[in-house]
Amino acid sequence: MAQQINLLTPILLAPKRYFSALTLVQATGLLCLAGLAAALWLQQRDRSAEAQHQAVLAQYATERQQLTVARANLPAPLDAATVQQQLLPLAAGNADRRALLQVLGADAAGQRHSDLLALIARTLPEPAWLSELRYAPGRVELVGGTLDTAMLRPWLARLAVHPLLAGQQLSALRVERLGAPGTETGGNPLLSRDSPLVSTGLPVWAFRVVSAPAHAASAATGGAR
Repeated sequence: MAQQINLLTPILLAPKRYFSALTLVQATGLLCLAGLAAALWLQQRDRSAEAQHQAVLAQYATERQQLTVARANLPAPLDAATVQQQLLPLAAGNADRRALLQVLGADAAGQRHSDLLALIARTLPEPAWLSELRYAPGRVELVGGTLDTAMLRPWLARLAVHPLLAGQQLSALRVERLGAPGTETGGNPLLSRDSPLVSTGLPVWAFRVVSAPAHAASAATGGAR
């Protein structure tokens, strides 16, 4: 008896092979190529990073060397007490200049050096003269000579009552005769023995008057002559 066979029956068909040997070889080749490309890219990145790292290290070494040289060239640190001692003369000088500017900048009548000079020039007696005038705020020093000592005290009294010398007392007075015994051997004669007045034979008296105690310094800071 004849039997019919269906050739399209799945059991009779050849099975499909999804992972054949060729496919596996091709996939393996692609993976190897991709891995090789990735390895080359990573190697290039690593070399670039290493080069940048070496450049940074070289720059760091250069800057560190420059810093070492700069620190070696720095001056030695100063002690605070030493700096304070150095600032004291500067502060004192600034104070003196400030006081001098205040004196020079005074515009009120009777407060300028020219007013004092004019007062002394008007009141100075004829037999007397001045060889030195020193003035500072609160202190006046006059050094000169005279042929008549009797006129000194009236003249000084006239100066003392003037408003320009208000608050000052011309108390310290020293008088010595030029050429008298003992004056030339003194420690600080008012007039030199080499003065031409010695040869005239006139009775010349040297005087010095200040508006401060005699032990005060004879040279006032910022004084005007």
